[in-house]
Amino acid sequence: MRTGTSFARDWQLIKVARSLQRHDVTGSLVQKLLADAPAGLTERIAAIARRLGEENGTELLTHAEEQLNPPTLMEGLLLTWGIPCESSDTADGGVSIAVDGAATVVREAFADVRVAGPYLEGYARALQRDAVLEHGGGGRMTIRFPPRNE
Repeated sequence: MRTGTSFARDWQLIKVARSLQRHDVTGSLVQKLLADAPAGLTERIAAIARRLGEENGTELLTHAEEQLNPPTLMEGLLLTWGIPCESSDTADGGVSIAVDGAATVVREAFADVRVAGPYLEGYARALQRDAVLEHGGGGRMTIRFPPRNE
């Protein structure tokens, strides 16, 4: 705030700053692009999201402690982003993480599930090369981490 301004003006600025939501044009832009996009553009956006997820996942690995396993990293990441998920052990010794892709928090974080799926797939594959993202009914996504052979 500037010096020499009135207390009333400063108070109003503080109230405005507290009451406004974070301004994010990219979410609306992506939603509008995907709403009318031909198939080729949708696929290109998904490919970019997947690569971005891989880049970000690779970057996380450079900062993560070695003893953290990929499913724990992925689950922690989702929870940090405020995305509810359900983790469970699979019969073969792997881990499965279920995410409701239709949930409001997923749309807020990614603008569209067509961006969320590829991004999360890329992220998971950066954490563990053989991880797989599967799409289920109702927007449900499942990230499967097969058992690691170490």
